[in-house]
Amino acid sequence: MANLFEYTLDNSNSIKLKPKNFETKTTTASSKVKGVQTKTKEKKFSIDDEIIYLKDNEEYVKFCGVTSTERTKLFWSNNRYNYLLELTNNLDFIATSILGGELDKMLLISKNDEEEKCQFYEKNGIIYLVYGVFPDKKGKWILEQMAKYYYGLVNSKDVNKLNKLEDHEVKNRFSGNLKFILKECMVLQEVFTDQDIPYLEDWIRIDYLSLSSMSIGVISLLLDEEGNLDMDVPGEFDNPAEEIEMKESSLTARIEAIAANTLGNTGAYPRWIAVKLGFQQYRFLTFKKYQNNYFLSFLSEGNLKKLEKVEKELEPLLYHGIDSPFSGNLKPFNKLKETLKQKFLTLPERKIT
Repeated sequence: MANLFEYTLDNSNSIKLKPKNFETKTTTASSKVKGVQTKTKEKKFSIDDEIIYLKDNEEYVKFCGVTSTERTKLFWSNNRYNYLLELTNNLDFIATSILGGELDKMLLISKNDEEEKCQFYEKNGIIYLVYGVFPDKKGKWILEQMAKYYYGLVNSKDVNKLNKLEDHEVKNRFSGNLKFILKECMVLQEVFTDQDIPYLEDWIRIDYLSLSSMSIGVISLLLDEEGNLDMDVPGEFDNPAEEIEMKESSLTARIEAIAANTLGNTGAYPRWIAVKLGFQQYRFLTFKKYQNNYFLSFLSEGNLKKLEKVEKELEPLLYHGIDSPFSGNLKPFNKLKETLKQKFLTLPERKIT
């Protein structure tokens, strides 16, 4: 134990006790012990603010929304971005029907190459959405809290049949809940440290690709022969080639509608949309922008980190077709389509490692 007094000798050799001066400590227990969570100073904000900062100027939320799987808009925090609810329903349709999974997240890239993302969570026929810049774990926590509070407010009622009074009351009370959720998110930061969980696969498989210009499809190529994509088209076909062509056209129309809707409303294009199949198992809808307003799109499965490798391998093949703006003439692209098809046929199971 430290002495509380210092000993001194005077001229008579007698001992005198001199009180010791203590300095104020500047360290805290949390600064010495790793893993102790620290609280940040509470920030004042409104739910309908343009940007709600979660951590300094690094992480923020622009929009939180709730919609039903039957396309009933239930709640939105910011009127400027409520179109994201309709986009969410369109994405959910592709995720569940064609890709056979659960809508997970989407990365958006603006004209200034800034990246923002939407993260989704579906439970009990209700889809929750958060949009901004934040780690996946933080987004997941916000969404799970939104689901807990919102479902508690509707008391298992059919959210598609709420009367005006019920709808107003739920929105009003949930607005307060959401503010509380975001405040809690700001208070504890360390709990949301984001570590990437590796994908299960070390490959990516391309099931469909398309090349478009100004939302006009110039190449559609369905490569899936195993039935990974759940694609039904009306009618009966004697010629398999005609059925494939119909499926290609249907996929292209839906994908181009999503791209055009997103770009038109946000001023950003979706770099990728992830659909979760299981633990760290995903299918993706991806977009790559090229010169002269061309976009290359894939429907794929596997490891997203392999995507750029595929795109780089295809770039030399694309350039003789995209070196000038699209004029309406599809003839040069017919040859390119066959070239791309042969390229993938040389890959075992169309997998790129």
